Order: sequence, then structure tokens, then C-alpha cells
Amino acid sequence: MPGSEEAGAEVLAAVQAWLSHRGVAIAAPSGDTHPLIEAARLVQEDLAVLQKIDGEWVLTAGAVCFPTHWCIADKVGRSLAGVHGPVAHYEDELSAKVDRLHDRLRVDRPVWRRNWIVAPTPRLDLIERGGLASAGTPNVELVIEADGSPMWIRSERQTLRRLPQTDAIVFTILVQRTPLGVLLERPDLAARMLSVTDAWDAEKRMYASTGGALRQLNEWLAKVAHAG
Repeated sequence: MPGSEEAGAEVLAAVQAWLSHRGVAIAAPSGDTHPLIEAARLVQEDLAVLQKIDGEWVLTAGAVCFPTHWCIADKVGRSLAGVHGPVAHYEDELSAKVDRLHDRLRVDRPVWRRNWIVAPTPRLDLIERGGLASAGTPNVELVIEADGSPMWIRSERQTLRRLPQTDAIVFTILVQRTPLGVLLERPDLAARMLSVTDAWDAEKRMYASTGGALRQLNEWLAKVAHAG
């Protein structure tokens, strides 16, 4: 959005300072694109900027290559509530808490969280526009083999950091994934995951899609957990 350049430049300066402190040589920015794009080219993380506009935190800029079933172009210009509209139980359980978290975020106290889903693909870019996913989350029932294939655990390490000069907030997303089969060596984690997925209600099950294989996933997790 117009007006996001200054916040993007502050993100770029922070990334450059971090890399320079660790002895990483970086080229001077080209200056021919948004500074947030320049910053995103230097790190693994996807980056998004939120700014307070008319009393609401608004997503004003983003460089998001590896979204999980969404598209940055559909979200820019929306408030937090608009961005998170599809999230299960967001409006009634999470919206007010998330708004307060952003309001109270301190420059010297960044926060982080981790989430996870199980998907039938290792692809990083699970982009989705208008309800259509490019990575192909089929609507047919999948079969999960004994070794866990074709399922992958996909996790996002997310951080929120308030910027001291512009008072904007930068949201970072680092996608990591590993084959579901790694749980064969960790039946304790399989049991913990099963306790979560088995407790999902219908709305959560719809949101946290596993490619039509939630029942099979729970059965597979139960076998691994009991085998341990």
C-alpha cells in the first residue's frame, strides 16, 4: 500500500544490520523496488508489515512466497480481522486477544509462536486464490502408508517485532517441513499430535485441511503412539 515504504525501509535496515553483525556480505539495495522486497531477498523468512490506521492494525505490505493456503495479494489492505477471517473460531475466540497483543507489543520484547498442519505434499508454496490451491490439496480420500507417505508435517515459526522508528510491526514466517514418518521414532509426539487432532471440532477440521485424510491421519498416529 502507499505509505508502507518507510516501514519497509526500517525492516530492510534491521535485516542488513543483523547480517552485517554476523559477517555476512550483502550487496547494496537496488532501489528499484519496495524495500520490503529487498529485505525478503536477504532472508529465508517471508515478511509482512502491519501499521496502525484509523485505530486498526492493517497489513500494508508483504513479501510472502510460501503461504499456507492463502495469498498475500488477497490480504493487503485488510485489518487483522479481515486477514484472519477464514481461521477457525477467530472472530469469537481470538480477535480481541490478537488485537491486544499487537497494541501491547514492545520494541524490546518481540514474540514468537509455532503452528503446524499435516499436508499431502512437501511443497513450500501452498498458495491459494479464490479457494483454489496451486499445490493441489485433493478432495479425494488419501491413503497413508505405513511409513507415513505421502504426508508431511508443515510448521511455521512466526515472530512479531515492533519497529522503533515507524511504530509498525513486522511479521515473519519461516516454513519448515519434514516427512510424517519421522514420528515412527517419536511415538510420544505422535500421541501428543493425536490428542490435538482428535479434539478438533467440525470448524477446525474444515480449516486445518489434511487433504481429505484426517481420519486416516488419526488412525496412523494412534498406531504409532500405541506401538511406542
